[in-house]
Amino acid sequence: MKRILAICLVAIFCASAALAKQDPITEYISVKGTLKKDYGQAHKGAPVNIKLVMKISESKQYPSGIYYLADLEGQQTLIPKADLGYIEWAKPESLTEFWQLTYQTHHFYERQAEQEKPNDLRQEVEAESQEYFEHLNDIAYEDAYIASYVQGVLAKLCGANVTTNRNGNLNAFIIQSPEPTSFMLPGGNIIVSTGLLCTLDSEAELAAILASEIGHYLYDHQVSNVRRATQRAQRALFWADVFSSLAYSYKEDYYYDGDWRDLGVSAVADVGTIISLLCVPVINRLGMNYSGDQEREADRLAARILNFTGYPEDALTSALRKVRDYYLRNRRQENILRYNCIDDLQQRIEGKPDPAPAPADRPYLKNTYDVVNFNADLNYLAALYQEAIMLAGKNIGNRLADSRTYVTLVRSKMAIGNTDDVNNECLALLDKAEEASADAPNPDVCKQRILLLMRMQKQSRAINALHGYMDLLAAYKQQRPEEKEERIWIDKELNWAQLMIQKINKL
Repeated sequence: MKRILAICLVAIFCASAALAKQDPITEYISVKGTLKKDYGQAHKGAPVNIKLVMKISESKQYPSGIYYLADLEGQQTLIPKADLGYIEWAKPESLTEFWQLTYQTHHFYERQAEQEKPNDLRQEVEAESQEYFEHLNDIAYEDAYIASYVQGVLAKLCGANVTTNRNGNLNAFIIQSPEPTSFMLPGGNIIVSTGLLCTLDSEAELAAILASEIGHYLYDHQVSNVRRATQRAQRALFWADVFSSLAYSYKEDYYYDGDWRDLGVSAVADVGTIISLLCVPVINRLGMNYSGDQEREADRLAARILNFTGYPEDALTSALRKVRDYYLRNRRQENILRYNCIDDLQQRIEGKPDPAPAPADRPYLKNTYDVVNFNADLNYLAALYQEAIMLAGKNIGNRLADSRTYVTLVRSKMAIGNTDDVNNECLALLDKAEEASADAPNPDVCKQRILLLMRMQKQSRAINALHGYMDLLAAYKQQRPEEKEERIWIDKELNWAQLMIQKINKL
């Protein structure tokens, strides 16, 4: 409908002005303002409403260039790009008006009109982007609720308003990774890691990171960077090397001894696959090695987006500080996915005031507590025990811990300490885990208690715990008599428990 209205507007104007050739760049829009001073026959203060952006060429009446078809004091008027300074833009009253004004003032309409022209480089980059995106399914975080939540935050920022002249809409995609990262692929898929969701503490911080990535997308920084790169040859060889090295040598080396059920979570990705897919060469290949000027340009636009949508502008600084602190804790200074190095992150933060302390964002923390649990497990399995302890502590401190939280905390503490104090602390934590799972006993709690008691050489208590574990497994098996995979896992655990009893009896 908007396209039809736009064509009608052009036809009406061209019929009256006898234009030789015109190309509408936009569909029907409505960008309002007033004249700052007299313009043609119109007086200062007159209302202006931009209806259409068009490109004119081969005209006897107008020089070739970009023009804005406006309703000015009831008359259809063409305003050349150079004369936009005469207009004082009105404050937008809706998200659509905000984005139309943003496209207008940043000349995104004209930029995207150029992008629609056949462009071998753009097609190549978007093809590579799509191929890479499809492989990211190997490390997808499959939680429909979290995916919907992050997509909802993205919708608050832009809705369907930032893909004018492009196919489809922006899409958020969650991947498994301990690292706090987010990046926009050239085709419009914004990748968000579980590590980022855990590192941040508020929806405002998440919105700020997303808004900055939207800025890179609209400024077309990815394709600009690829265009400047000197080596685009051997495309097939590059991606063949990446995709053939997806840790196939590790294909049997899944987390936690090949059985993700021991973590009580959905299937987790292969360690090598995460490392292979999330690497600096891939990020650079797709043009996401942004310069400092490009980062600042995207951040300025992000500030405007946040301001209009009601999020605090300093949320981006707060988010980047937390990302930086993650890498500092883990002694990573260089080759940081998406952010290049600590110095580059620091430059984006320097000169900006410290964000005011924000109250706890309970809705965000509740929405992401299970992701925090998941990433605590990821860090434990990657031998990042202190990071796992910190994440488990985050859920405990926010009063969002469940039995899984405590089990991961105990596993991590046992991995780095074996003293009476540590072991007794872990026993107390397992008591809390049992309290948290009183309505539905968690087999992981029982098994971890057994391992801890055996470490502490409390054989009689360990045997009692083993019998309790076997009873729980038997009851669990009766509840799921038709689930073959579950029965296989339960039988495996029952066999393990019997072997442990035999082993203890021989001591």
